[in-house]
Amino acid sequence: MKFELDFRIQVGDQVVDGRAVEADLDTYRDQLKELGSVNGILVLRVDGEELLSDTFDPILRLADLWVRKVPWIIAGDTETVALRNSAHCYAFVPAGESVELSFFSGSETEIEEYVIEPITVRLDAFVTQSLAVANRLLELAKRIDPALLESSEDCQALAQNLPDAQQAWRDYTKRR
Repeated sequence: MKFELDFRIQVGDQVVDGRAVEADLDTYRDQLKELGSVNGILVLRVDGEELLSDTFDPILRLADLWVRKVPWIIAGDTETVALRNSAHCYAFVPAGESVELSFFSGSETEIEEYVIEPITVRLDAFVTQSLAVANRLLELAKRIDPALLESSEDCQALAQNLPDAQQAWRDYTKRR
């Protein structure tokens, strides 16, 4: 099962694929000066099929919360990421060399309804894709305005937490 993670962001009144923004940044730069407050979604692709919701959240904050969970997931802990703008959560349940992930409405402790039913993906694909998306968002912030790394709390948090997740993955792969 091939797993990919990507993002889309709201630019004005349209939703734009992350790769399109990266490829044509000059078109979107002025609208993304406040990237810390730009809403977006994470797009999960399993075997080419997109699994996503229409529930948007500040994209840098979401990526930071997601990447903060990576070391814990690697260690085998069940984790959740609650969205700020709605009563929705991502859930991650490690199982050996795999991770079951889902997206649901409800609280971190109570699932009301699945938006994305639980799917099982390989741990290595989950981690490498998570790290790649977080890195792409940081690079996008730098390209928009390097000062965002100092002025945006969410950008700062992501920049601080990404190296911890990367180190946790390096340590895990060395132990294997």
